[in-house]
Amino acid sequence: MSRVKDDLVCEVIRVSQTNLLSKKKAQCLEGSGDDAVMDWIQMNAASYRESFKECLDSYSASELGNILNVLSQSEKDLSEILKNNPKY
Repeated sequence: MSRVKDDLVCEVIRVSQTNLLSKKKAQCLEGSGDDAVMDWIQMNAASYRESFKECLDSYSASELGNILNVLSQSEKDLSEILKNNPKY
């Protein structure tokens, strides 16, 4: 994988994970959001990155750029984008 594509994959995953964690925090009762986010990070962050890294390896740099654009302009995470958009 080229350096540019590898960087795009990492950024797509980072933005997706940030969006996902923002939603998780918003779903929690006031004050418990930070704890829920930290628990999720400790138990799931590594496997989240690895599973999406494998999935995203098959996309072109242009497609990854489009996915990053959608993620950056929305509150969606990768599971929502990849599930709801047959083009991805």
